[in-house]
Amino acid sequence: MKNDTQPDSPFYSASVHTNGLLRVMESVRATEGNAPIGDLYAVYGQHIHHDSDRAVSAATALAEAGLDPSHAAAYDEPAWDRVIRASMDEGLALTGNDVGTPILGLHSDSGRRVAFFGPVISRRLPLDRALQLWDGLTLMSGVDGFWELKRTRTEAPDFSPSP
Repeated sequence: MKNDTQPDSPFYSASVHTNGLLRVMESVRATEGNAPIGDLYAVYGQHIHHDSDRAVSAATALAEAGLDPSHAAAYDEPAWDRVIRASMDEGLALTGNDVGTPILGLHSDSGRRVAFFGPVISRRLPLDRALQLWDGLTLMSGVDGFWELKRTRTEAPDFSPSP
């Protein structure tokens, strides 16, 4: 996998935990489709990024997202890693291997499937600005030969409500 962290890394336990949460997400997707994934992802994000609760349990996240708690069993099931790896491979086939995560994949205006690393933003946006950002991303995706935009981050993420 892209972030195949080794046991001697200081990030190993966090990587193992978030991989378990991804397994749960794939279990939900397999039985309930894509519709509930956004809610579960938002619960994960709220706990991990906003509340600094990096140990949120799968059962807690599922309950908060209103999903079947039986999916929590997927947390310890390595069979889901095959699905996660295939999804990551699909994104990397479109971006190349010299990117990080997140990877955003979409269809350009021409119908071509494209993917980019990012976007990485440090603040919540009001809905109208978020939609403008999305529109810009979709416009860029249709430009043949467009590869990347990047600048160094100078501030930590701020998860307070948008203005």
